Amino acid sequence: MPRVSRILLLLSLVLLAYPADCLNTTTGGSNETQILIDGAGYALANGEQRAFYQGYSVIIKGVDAKGESAWIELLQNGTSVSYGIFEAEDCLVYPEDGEIFNMTIDHIYVGSQKDLVFFYVRQCRDPDLPEPAPSLDMTPTPNASGSSATSTPQDAPDPDSSPGCGACMAAGAMLLYVASKRFARRQR
Repeated sequence: MPRVSRILLLLSLVLLAYPADCLNTTTGGSNETQILIDGAGYALANGEQRAFYQGYSVIIKGVDAKGESAWIELLQNGTSVSYGIFEAEDCLVYPEDGEIFNMTIDHIYVGSQKDLVFFYVRQCRDPDLPEPAPSLDMTPTPNASGSSATSTPQDAPDPDSSPGCGACMAAGAMLLYVASKRFARRQR
């Protein structure tokens, strides 16, 4: 049984160390870059749009029949700033020299009902735009076809994105507590 306690302790330490980047700031000399989203995972169906901080949003314009590529567009306050056809492991980086918004395509799924694009986002604060608002209120907005698609305000990403910093911290704390209690009983 002591082996189980050690495994739980090790697992809890890994979980506690994992979300260390949740402070959302990185200092590099005198320049400070504020990280708004650091590797959060998302999935969008063909035709869906997802809003991010500072008016940025991503729309999946189309997926090829084999699921090998997707046509993706990045908007800033409704204006197209970057677009292209991307395959798994490709990155959409905007601007190319500043990397304010970085979207990495994980994989593309073609289904009988929906085609999905799975991706990760890293977004840094754009110093040329106003400070992002902290609101996380989500409201459904009908799209052009009349169906209801979930949209977030311009300065609020999906609160259910992954990885969840709070969930990892809570699980790690709980495992650490249980492991320490079991370890203390074994030492008596």
